[in-house]
Amino acid sequence: MTVCYTWFHERFRVLPADATDETVRVYARAYILMLLSSQLFVDKNANRVHLRWLPYLASLDDLGRYSWGSAALAWLYRCLCRGTNRNVVNLAGPLQLLQSWIFWRFPTLRPTGFDRFGFPLASR
Repeated sequence: MTVCYTWFHERFRVLPADATDETVRVYARAYILMLLSSQLFVDKNANRVHLRWLPYLASLDDLGRYSWGSAALAWLYRCLCRGTNRNVVNLAGPLQLLQSWIFWRFPTLRPTGFDRFGFPLASR
């Protein structure tokens, strides 16, 4: 199940000034859901927010207990595997992770002026 980015943006763009703690938590979940769907677990459905990640956001306190890094890596591998099919023309997934790996393993492919120390987590 998905929701349009435009609806999501219109609904959660500005936190009301008189927001209660519960409203702040709802907006935080919406923001994290948008990040998960648009940055970490990207797919080819670029104008939709997937609600499949919503159960993981039920408790904001438990978010740090999930292994998001290994989940993102597994998602990247899955997307790369799907991209090897003959009829696939678009690649999905967290391609910034793939790009970081390429720049780390193949220094000659780095763009001029690229400072790997500007991205310390990606350069480990």
